[in-house]
Amino acid sequence: MTVLLAGLAAVFFGLGDLLGGVAIRRADRPGAAISVALTATVVATVVLGVMVLLRPPEVVRLADVLWPIGAGLMTAITRPLLYLGMARGPVAVFAPGYGLIMIVVPAVVGPFIGQDLAPVEVMGVLLAIPAVVFLSGEGRVPRPSEFLRSPVIGLAVVVGSSIGMAGVFLTQAAPESRDLPAFLVLATGALVLPFADRRQSPSLWPEKVVRRHGLVLGFTSSTAFLLSTAAYLRGSAAVVTALIALCPAVSVAVAWRFLGERLYRIQAVGGLFGAAVVVCFSLAA
Repeated sequence: MTVLLAGLAAVFFGLGDLLGGVAIRRADRPGAAISVALTATVVATVVLGVMVLLRPPEVVRLADVLWPIGAGLMTAITRPLLYLGMARGPVAVFAPGYGLIMIVVPAVVGPFIGQDLAPVEVMGVLLAIPAVVFLSGEGRVPRPSEFLRSPVIGLAVVVGSSIGMAGVFLTQAAPESRDLPAFLVLATGALVLPFADRRQSPSLWPEKVVRRHGLVLGFTSSTAFLLSTAAYLRGSAAVVTALIALCPAVSVAVAWRFLGERLYRIQAVGGLFGAAVVVCFSLAA
């Protein structure tokens, strides 16, 4: 069940990343990344708030509240930076950079909090590294010098570390809390992001292009967070994060099929590695 939930979450995160980048480019103004993130977060918070009312938690511990709020703070910082990095580029450096970091962080932290990996799961995490690099590298594997000299590599490290640690935080909540942790993650972002948006935008009410894309992005985000949180509550942070890190496969496939973007051979190879990752984790389950 964990593998299925995380895999579905990756699909919706991939759609969201693509929609976020498109919205920022079409808005074409400073601060668009935060406005898009805020609009999507508010919509997603409302959707998950309704879910919590319809499916209230069985039990709520203090840990079920505090850890998701911590994850929400990290996510609130990360979302606009993620959209900004995708829009600023080069994507061939930024996307593999944050993808690698988000895989490594929970894999390193996991054993210290009792989340040891089985040998086949370790193999899955290792296979996820080339899968992410090939999928998100825009047809080539970036050289180490490109990573070190790129102006967005620092941004990639911050984004990847925040996503990785947010996943670790969510594993500390209990499955009995149901949809509450996902709601708290997004509600925290909805409270924090307006302060950042107000500094860069003339008004909290976004323009039409941001509202339109943000509404759709809000529904994809709410679904992605609902699925990913359910996976984190039931499984290892390293396994779930490695699967979610495959979300560029969805972005690449949708952009190729519907936006006319080129699909590179190396990205197809990355897709094969991604399929192997899913097989490894499925065998472990």
